[in-house]
Amino acid sequence: MNNMGLLNLTILGISILAIFIIGFLLFLTFRINRKFSINAKLDQLYLKIRNDINFAVAPKFINLSPIAEDLFLLAVEVWRIEQRLLKLKIISPENQNQGIVNSLQKLKRYFEKNDIEIVDYTDQKFNEGLNVDILSVEKDSSVNEPTVKETVEPTVMYKGQVMRKAKIILLTKQD
Repeated sequence: MNNMGLLNLTILGISILAIFIIGFLLFLTFRINRKFSINAKLDQLYLKIRNDINFAVAPKFINLSPIAEDLFLLAVEVWRIEQRLLKLKIISPENQNQGIVNSLQKLKRYFEKNDIEIVDYTDQKFNEGLNVDILSVEKDSSVNEPTVKETVEPTVMYKGQVMRKAKIILLTKQD
């Protein structure tokens, strides 16, 4: 073989090697891009799931006007009137209170119609998930599980969201 043939063969070998290296580099680039694409998709999915979970468990605050706040205070007062009437019912004849009871029922229907719920926890089993403020804790040996002894102020909810937390007195087992 002459020098010219050897040179052509070397150039051909180098060209084939260069094509092979370029092809291999393109293959690696494709694989890396694909891997990053999958990782990017997984990262997007993770962020979406994290945001969905945060949205589901985060407290939702509703921006309300001062008039709405007054309405929630009125709901608490209606509840207090009802509690006082229940106590008075024992000592006064029912026919004297019927007008007040009717007015009270109308106010409660108004709240229900406008998605305002008044929640009283008295005598209910207490659990850590209740959205309440504990004013005091009383101990009693006859109690098996924590119970709400008294609701001092009810929870007021608007469209399922807590607007005012209940204030309670908790009764627990004496150690």
